[in-house]
Amino acid sequence: MWVSKLNEFIGSSPESFEAAAGAVVERANRTLRGLQAIEVLGKSVKVIDGEIREYRVRLRLEFDVAPRSQQHW
Repeated sequence: MWVSKLNEFIGSSPESFEAAAGAVVERANRTLRGLQAIEVLGKSVKVIDGEIREYRVRLRLEFDVAPRSQQHW
């Protein structure tokens, strides 16, 4: 039997929302196995002196959790 788990992550980038989301997925793939879905929960920007300096995204990632008898790594 497989179980899924949901975790929320926040990523940022000086370039774009897409780059911020990509940073989250890239980092999650280094330690999580079985990434199944991503939901965008929110977007925001950091403004300094009237200019956008940072794009931020809040994501919910769904991934599989292996049963106790199996190891991912």
